[in-house]
Amino acid sequence: MLVDFNSLPDNARIWVYQSDRILNDSEINEISKYLSAQISGWESHGSPLQASFEFFYDKFLIIGVNTIYLDPSGCSIDTSTRWLKDIQQTFGIDFFDRSIAYFDNENLTFFPILEAKKQVLAGKINADTTVLNHQIGSLSDLKNNWKLKASDSFMKKYFV
Repeated sequence: MLVDFNSLPDNARIWVYQSDRILNDSEINEISKYLSAQISGWESHGSPLQASFEFFYDKFLIIGVNTIYLDPSGCSIDTSTRWLKDIQQTFGIDFFDRSIAYFDNENLTFFPILEAKKQVLAGKINADTTVLNHQIGSLSDLKNNWKLKASDSFMKKYFV
């Protein structure tokens, strides 16, 4: 059952998906229609999940499930992954991009994950640079730990 994203509890389980490009309003609207229909019927072992989604920065899709209501099963999680593959086929948008997102002043910028050390050594990323941590798993983490200093992220090993 589709609920308002802001009504999900802080311990709701979330998944962060990053598109391979900035989405325009039309794409977000079409994808939202598709996801609304899918999430409205999303189930775990025949019982409805209480879930929602939200777009951030026109590039990130966050899907959340209220685990107090019902935990998603492995099959239901697989189903949500298929939605993203369907979106990729229909719209040509890849939500499995693994580049690193960071803020350069107020601008969201990206670089390939394998270039993290190179970006630090080149001075493009410093210890205080704000990066987005996609390894979060709850709505509370999204609110409190999605934006981190690079020195508090997986890149901390490069700031010795």
